[in-house]
Amino acid sequence: MMTMKSQRGVTLSGLIMACIVLGVAALLVMRLWPIYNEKMKVDQAMDKLATNPDAARMTKPEIVQAIMRQFDVSDVDRFDTAALTKVVTVGKKKGSNNKVVIMAYEIRAPLFSNLDVVMNYRNVKEFGPAKTD
Repeated sequence: MMTMKSQRGVTLSGLIMACIVLGVAALLVMRLWPIYNEKMKVDQAMDKLATNPDAARMTKPEIVQAIMRQFDVSDVDRFDTAALTKVVTVGKKKGSNNKVVIMAYEIRAPLFSNLDVVMNYRNVKEFGPAKTD
């Protein structure tokens, strides 16, 4: 007969608890991944704009169109041109001639029944003065 000291293994309650923890973690990842993935794609579009040598000379509509082209490539479906125009701000940095492009908006996604996850997105890109030919 086996004694209690020689028995080893996982109890049924331990196995059930581990499954619950893994299930909750998997559910959180499945719910939060699309938001995080969209944030990465928007960051990538803004970084692509920052590497454009003509960005300092672009007007706001041209900047919005450049970002929309990147969104079409990256499959970001949250914005159309009108909605993107509302969240993109173009201005000059105080005390210099540098152009500043700010993209700020809020992402809201359902987590459980009436509980939502909210992410405030803000990305600021600064461009040097426009270069003349």
